[in-house]
Amino acid sequence: MASLRDLIREAQDIPLQDDVEIPEWAPGARFRVRGLPSKDWEDYQNKQARIRLEQGKSGGEMTLKSNKCEIVAKALYDQESDELVFPDVREGVAILSKKSGGIVNGLFNLVRHLSGDDKSFEQKVKDAEGNSDDGQS
Repeated sequence: MASLRDLIREAQDIPLQDDVEIPEWAPGARFRVRGLPSKDWEDYQNKQARIRLEQGKSGGEMTLKSNKCEIVAKALYDQESDELVFPDVREGVAILSKKSGGIVNGLFNLVRHLSGDDKSFEQKVKDAEGNSDDGQS
């Protein structure tokens, strides 16, 4: 029997969404958007905290936009090949930062949702309780 550590390591717990269309970028193409692992969200949150600390300095708005672009670049896949659209995240940020803020923001919000970052702690607990088998606590 596998240990709990091995079960956790092997669990596929990061949701994804297939059939995401962005006709403004690639008519007819289908994208896969994946939620991100905890470390990527922690990095993003830490960057947000630094931006807030430096709120009075110039460049904060551009940094915030670049952070969203970074999250999208890490989560956007070609659905057919299941490969990242932007394997070089820096290049992805450079490209995405010049694209429609509405599209990038929409994709960012989808990644945020898939990553579970748009739910309160209480909602996450309720969701987890709903997914448990009878007899488990």
